[in-house]
Amino acid sequence: MDKDKDIQLSFNELLRICDSEPQWVVSLIEEEIITISGDPQQATFSGYQLSRIRRAQRISRDFEASVPATGLILHLLDELEKLRKLT
Repeated sequence: MDKDKDIQLSFNELLRICDSEPQWVVSLIEEEIITISGDPQQATFSGYQLSRIRRAQRISRDFEASVPATGLILHLLDELEKLRKLT
């Protein structure tokens, strides 16, 4: 995706759109579910990161999963998607 055409959100915009608590998003960053450079409060977030956070929210809610478990589930889903592309 062309970075110039992707959306860019501030931390506060991301929290508002996702209706999330700041610490939960920071936990996602700590678990490397999403990656940023620098301080989360100063970072900008892409549309990809927004969709990843929303997916993490659904997994966390549907399976009552902790953040580390959510990270593991997302990692396994990513691997499955890569394998499907190979076939």
